[in-house]
Amino acid sequence: MSRRDEDENELSESQRLSILEETVTTNRRLLIAVLVMALIVVSVTVTMAVVRLLAPDVTYVDTRTFARVEQEVTVLKEAAIAWEQKAADMKVILDSSHATAFKAMMLEQEQSYQLHLNALKEGMRDLARMVPGSRTWLEEYEEQMNTAIEQSKARMTQLSRLQTSELPQIEALQLPERAAPAQVIN
Repeated sequence: MSRRDEDENELSESQRLSILEETVTTNRRLLIAVLVMALIVVSVTVTMAVVRLLAPDVTYVDTRTFARVEQEVTVLKEAAIAWEQKAADMKVILDSSHATAFKAMMLEQEQSYQLHLNALKEGMRDLARMVPGSRTWLEEYEEQMNTAIEQSKARMTQLSRLQTSELPQIEALQLPERAAPAQVIN
């Protein structure tokens, strides 16, 4: 006989029963572990199936259609940027052209106003020389006209300082001043 057979024969019934119980306990634990794992797998599978059934249907676009739409969006964005730039350029041109024209017209008007006041002053001086006793009214009116001329020059200076565009700036016209008032005969 072999050695193993001899060992088995030497074991008592209680020892054999104890070994058999240990084997059954191990098998039972292994079976419980397999059942728990199977239960987990079934639970995960059921959960995945429920989630897929409840998930909304998503329709995906094919690659060609998406690429075409993406190109169209790119073209439209470029066109929008170009239109915005043109609109900004046109606004600048319109703003500066109207402001520049208005500024030039106002400067010309102020120059004309100053020339008119100086001519009126000269005429009053000539008239004062012709009329005896006119020194008082000449001084009063001359002061008022000098004030009006100074205000007009100040407006011209303010207008010429305004920056409306790249067009050349118009400077205030320096009008000749008389050194001394005309002699009045009383």
